[in-house]
Amino acid sequence: MTSPDPTLATRSNKRILAVVGFLVFVEFSSGFLQGYYLPLLDSVRDHLGVSDASIAWFITVQTLTAGVCVPILSKLGDIFGHRRILRIGIVTVLIGTVLVALAPNYPLVLLGRVLTGPIAVWLPLELAIVHNQIQGETARRAIGMLISALTIGALIGSLAAGLFSSLLSSTAGQLMVPVVMVAVSTVFVFTLVPESTSRTAPVIDWLGFILLALFMLALLTGIKAVTSQAGLGFALIAVAIVLIGVFVWWELRTSSPALNLRLLTSNRLWPVYVTSFLFGMVLFGTQSITTTFLAGRPEVVGYGFDLSAGTISLTNGTNMLLAAVGAAVYAYIAKGISLKGVLVLGSATVAISQLFLIVGHGSLPLVVIGIALAGFGSGLLLGGLPAATTEASPADETGIATGVYNSVKTLGGALAGAVFALILGMFVIPEAGASSVGGYISIWVICAAATGLCPVLLALIRPESSTEEPTSAADIAADQTREGV
Repeated sequence: MTSPDPTLATRSNKRILAVVGFLVFVEFSSGFLQGYYLPLLDSVRDHLGVSDASIAWFITVQTLTAGVCVPILSKLGDIFGHRRILRIGIVTVLIGTVLVALAPNYPLVLLGRVLTGPIAVWLPLELAIVHNQIQGETARRAIGMLISALTIGALIGSLAAGLFSSLLSSTAGQLMVPVVMVAVSTVFVFTLVPESTSRTAPVIDWLGFILLALFMLALLTGIKAVTSQAGLGFALIAVAIVLIGVFVWWELRTSSPALNLRLLTSNRLWPVYVTSFLFGMVLFGTQSITTTFLAGRPEVVGYGFDLSAGTISLTNGTNMLLAAVGAAVYAYIAKGISLKGVLVLGSATVAISQLFLIVGHGSLPLVVIGIALAGFGSGLLLGGLPAATTEASPADETGIATGVYNSVKTLGGALAGAVFALILGMFVIPEAGASSVGGYISIWVICAAATGLCPVLLALIRPESSTEEPTSAADIAADQTREGV
């Protein structure tokens, strides 16, 4: 047996590191962009002369567009090439960020936010590219690096917004900062990122895509409207249920479906998707909950610690940093306890964090411990769930499989956000104009139950018979030579 050429192994390993490094910067830019705008909303509102109600659409239209874009563009990546669709997505986002910064009126700014919607599909497409280039533990580490970059980018973006708002007096100048980040990423994607080689059947299920887009739009809009216009919200949710029923009926009968429902509902993937949905409830649904609880004044509402905005930001920043750490180390932990073990550990850690908040909500140290555990556990899940998705999906359907993961996680967060708002409204203290501690405890109980259920679901994943690939440079080079990579 001929041993691999060490020179080939070194070149191959360097190429892999370079590809991952460039994608890490792209994902850092994605996080930076997503974290940068929120602290500047007041400045944008004053700059454009719009109301508080109107500026809320700055976030909403981007969220709705992202919800529609992710499954569609992910599938198109499987058909036409993940880098090709990533190029289209990144150019669209670049145009959108320029429009947000320089548009003279609010409708054009909102158009710019619509154009930034495809930023949500960058990660699924990048995961598909990574999965096409490398496998095994090396791919898991690369996925962890991407997720860590996204999380750290969001934190740095939030901090940078405060810095540049003090350095630059012009709102347009402040909004040009993300343009630079996206522009550099665009250069990387067009010049240094390779194309994936796997392709699915080149047939586009237009009716399926249209039904899926309408379903996502109706459901996300309905969930958002429930808290303010209950009648309209529930009507849209009912429409969404009808649409998804028609979609499933069509997908099971067409020869080239937009979503391979038989694959997505297999024992390899459905427990991962349900876990992603339940995890999304906690990840996205409790962000504002934690902030308002920490800021609560005990003498007025009977709970909270009356923390300043700066202290709350520091606490939330610690949570995000620990999430980045969890995403970075999940692959190393999986080497010892398996990827399923990491997912069980992550979901159990998040469940325990909610128990700390339930029983220790009157103690700041216990609350901080709970927030820290939630961050680290979330990081393990943020890294492990997409890894489990890519490894369980066929090579020519990696894009759509990870796109669905991203979508169900977002849907979980959107649903939880609406439900949790209703719960807090049920526990309002009239004289204080805020929820009582019972509302917060109810939410933490739901979150503990949701994430506590995840280990049971994950135990149902069908075990894989294939072994993981080695991670040495020589082995990688030999594998790539055999596979023609």
